[in-house]
Amino acid sequence: MRKKLTAKGIDSLTTEKQREDFWDTVTPGLCLRVSGLTEGKTWFVRYRANGKHVRLKLGTANRMTLAEAREDARAALQRADAGEDPAQEKEDRRRGLYTFGKMAAEVLEARALRNRERTSQERARILERELLPTWRSRPVDSITRREVVHLVEAIARRGAPVLANRTLSLVRLIFNDGLRRGFPTLDSNPAHLVQPPGQEDGRDRWLEPAEIKAVWTATEEESPLIRGIFRLALLTVARIGSVSALRWDAVSGDLWTIPASNFKGRRPHLVPLLSEVLDIVTELREVATSDEWVFPARAGTKRPHLANTAGSLARIRERTAIPPWTAHDFRTTFRTHALRSREPNGSGEPAGLGIDARVADAVLGHKEASGGFAHYAGDKLNYLIHEKREALRRWGAFVRMAVEG
Repeated sequence: MRKKLTAKGIDSLTTEKQREDFWDTVTPGLCLRVSGLTEGKTWFVRYRANGKHVRLKLGTANRMTLAEAREDARAALQRADAGEDPAQEKEDRRRGLYTFGKMAAEVLEARALRNRERTSQERARILERELLPTWRSRPVDSITRREVVHLVEAIARRGAPVLANRTLSLVRLIFNDGLRRGFPTLDSNPAHLVQPPGQEDGRDRWLEPAEIKAVWTATEEESPLIRGIFRLALLTVARIGSVSALRWDAVSGDLWTIPASNFKGRRPHLVPLLSEVLDIVTELREVATSDEWVFPARAGTKRPHLANTAGSLARIRERTAIPPWTAHDFRTTFRTHALRSREPNGSGEPAGLGIDARVADAVLGHKEASGGFAHYAGDKLNYLIHEKREALRRWGAFVRMAVEG
């Protein structure tokens, strides 16, 4: 039966049948089903999805007003018009299909297509260790802002402020991408407005010559592979992730081509190799166990090349007995000494290498502030290649002098 339903008239609706449907003429598709046996009254909305009629239960009349039923019915009809199936979504939610774990896997799989391997690995590590143990099976729309705050603050309190901030960034990314991808049941980001709990100081650590010698000496006790990774990272000032993923066929003569897939700038990068670097590569070839990777991973691991040097770094750092440093500080060390004048400037600052800032940035693979690289229309792979070779020659001599001195 079709009729204009009213708030007052709903209470008086009865039927002598086992059940009878009263269709609202104000909101087409909205139906009030009245039971002749129990006198119960239930709201439904009917729509088409995947070529067939679907009926979605909205609620009972004793808990949902006519106005609320009309509002929910219109929302369901709009979603059906957009190609969604609210009834199927409701069933999937009941079965626990729209969980944080599933959304995170979908988001990070899509992100992996355009992220560096190291970035994907770091996000996967944070996800597995910090988020999934608590939220793996949680419906995405059940996670609250307060839970996000408590989770990241707990990480900060255990002495890992930087990890707390990275975890918050990952939560924000997963929910934002989930919203952009239209992940079912998700309509807000609980990490929105949450402040990073950890205090981070900018990285301004660089090594003075005596510290360079300490690091070099401390690598002596490591295996040829670990020693080679850290010494190549120091001499080439390439990122440790790029060094770890070095392939034999990436070295041709005295040039190393870092592929776009393993370079932060998402473009190939050319590194001129010093004689000291080539000597290390030759030594590594003598103990090579892989025809493809210079630093192959142990058998049974997920990745074909070494990817985690944290344990090795901790051992080497402990032997140096100098203030804490990381492999990334090799890059800051190079730029600091490179940009210092070759002659003492009278301020007490020691002499440096006198390398032009554009060239130093080209060695590091930065898009320098001058915009030189961005506006260079020639062969960008060989941009300032001769200047880079000379800069690294000076740097190699600087390191050699530090180690021998």
